[in-house]
This record gives sequence, structure tokens and C-alpha cells, in this order.
Amino acid sequence: MKTCFILFAVLIYTSVLTSTAGFAGIPYEVVLVKGKVNYKERALQRGDRIMLHDMDIKENMNKELSYFSFTANSDEVHLLDVERRKIVLLSARTNKQGRDLMLATRGIKFIRSDFEFKRAFSPENGVLTLLAEDTLICIGLKDYSFGQNERLIAGYQWNGMEILKEIGRNDTLFLTSNSLFSINIPEGTVRVNSFEIEKISLYLIDDSSAREKTILPDIKPFSLYFLNDIIQYYAQVKHDGIRMDTNTVFNMIMPDLISSRQIQREFGMLNEEEAMQWLETRIKYIFSR
Repeated sequence: MKTCFILFAVLIYTSVLTSTAGFAGIPYEVVLVKGKVNYKERALQRGDRIMLHDMDIKENMNKELSYFSFTANSDEVHLLDVERRKIVLLSARTNKQGRDLMLATRGIKFIRSDFEFKRAFSPENGVLTLLAEDTLICIGLKDYSFGQNERLIAGYQWNGMEILKEIGRNDTLFLTSNSLFSINIPEGTVRVNSFEIEKISLYLIDDSSAREKTILPDIKPFSLYFLNDIIQYYAQVKHDGIRMDTNTVFNMIMPDLISSRQIQREFGMLNEEEAMQWLETRIKYIFSR
């Protein structure tokens, strides 16, 4: 009986050791920090090594992300999977769940009331993600109308400058990369990556008056990302010739920034599997360019 008890105790002890060893995780080295990033309340610096659960697994990534904290929306940290030589980029931007415009009417895209306009541009977590460029027809607007002499303007900060871009005139709203993120500078036209712009505010400018901009009531500043820009941002990350794995990028994007339902609705797909395959193909295509 005593011998059995000892063997039982040894088995338990061995099990605890095995569990603890398994919990040790995988070594990741900090190769770049932008801004201020903490992991479990410890400020990270280049050269630090931390043990994380396998970030190739979506559930592990979600768990580990909860231990990272960022001071500003532009903060990010680049980690090198030391053993497998893969890069993982963790950004404050991916901590906020995105959604689409949530329009009540699909097909030809209309915004039919002030209520719909406010709902479209008031994402709960401050992030809108567009799968493609959109043109919207706005009818029945009162507080947010931009017909005749009034123009709808998107304003944001870029390189310390205030950028004002016309995105709406005569009841037509253009959500395109050109209307929003093409900036003319003395050296030429710059196409800004939407994933790098923190906050956009919407204004009205009345050309018949002093042309002063008036901020739209009850519309808080928000971020608007194009899906291709998000993927391109990840595709440009490289350290010593090592890039991000496309599967890791997939886990970063879905469902935190877009959902399979959004893809299904946008492109008329029948099921979630088809939508996920579409996103995988899109990521691999942009990475191959």
C-alpha cells in the first residue's frame, strides 16, 4: 500500500513538471518596438526575449495579446520566433475590433436617413474596415446633408499636417483610396496607407459662406482601413530577410478586423469556408507582389 502511494505521488509530481515545462512556451525575441509596448506590465526593448504560447495558433495569439498593452494607437512590437525564424507583428490597431459600414440596405448602396448615416460612421470600437472601395448614395439627410454648396470632408493628421479630403458632394459619398488617402505634396502625389492613419473626423464645408469647416454632430473620430492596406502593411514587415507568415496575418485579420460574414455579404458567398478561402487567397496574392 505504501509503495503504491509513493508511485502515485511520483506520477503526480512528474505530471506537474511536464505541465510546467509545457507552459514554458516558445522563445520570441523583440526585434523592433514602435512607441511604448508592455508585456505583463514590463516595458519591452529591442533584444528582449519573452516566452509565449505558440502564436501560430489563433487561440494562443488571442490569449497572449491580452497581456500586451499599448500607449498609443500607432504602437507596435515586432517579435522573432527564434526557433522557427518567423516574424510576428503585434499592433495596437489589431486590439480594436473592426466592422463594415453596417448599412441597412444592400445591393446598390444607399444611406437613407440621418439615423443610417450616424450608425454607419459610429463604429462601437472606433474602426471601420472596407473590403473594397465604395460609392454610396445619400438621400433623406437633414443634419448630415451635403448637397448644393456643401461638401463632405474627411480630416486627419499625417506627418504633422492636417489633411482635408473631399469625399462627398451632391448627395454622393466616395469612400475610395484616392478620395481619402492620396495627398499632393511638392514632390508629387503620395498614397498613404490607411492602416497608418489613427483618427478621421467628418466635416461640412459650405462654399457659399466663409468656407469654414463644421464638424458633423454626434460623429466621433474613427479609423477607416482598406483590407488591402492592412495586408500590404504586414507584407512590408521584414527583418534580416524574414517576413511574416501569411497564416499569422490571416489570424491577425480575422475576425478582429473583418468577419467571414462581412466577406460573404460583400461578395455573395454561400458559406464561411468560402469566405475564409477568399481571404487566404487575397493575403497570399498581396504577399507575392
